[in-house]
Amino acid sequence: MKIPTQLIRDIEFPSCKNCVHYRPTYWSSDFTSLSNKCDKFGAKDVVTDKITYDYADSCRRQEDKCGKEGKYFEKQPRLILKKIKHKIFNPVGVFCAIQTIYLVAFYLTHL
Repeated sequence: MKIPTQLIRDIEFPSCKNCVHYRPTYWSSDFTSLSNKCDKFGAKDVVTDKITYDYADSCRRQEDKCGKEGKYFEKQPRLILKKIKHKIFNPVGVFCAIQTIYLVAFYLTHL
């Protein structure tokens, strides 16, 4: 019996979360949420100039967009900074940052 060498499907394709076009949802602390968007694809309202971006998972399912293989993938050079920024500057992250600052200040004043 032949044992397959690759057991995980699609392992060779890049992940959207590592792409420069990946836009995490502002209201979620989850960097890999299904509600995150891709700024490579979307539509502009010609009256208001507001751009509505497509969902990243939708772009990966459509071959005329990024597709399964990630045709338009561009590696994010400073991914860790993007993740930290997302964690700090969203409402959930701000709350956590305030708690952390408070705890550190409390600890330092009670040494």
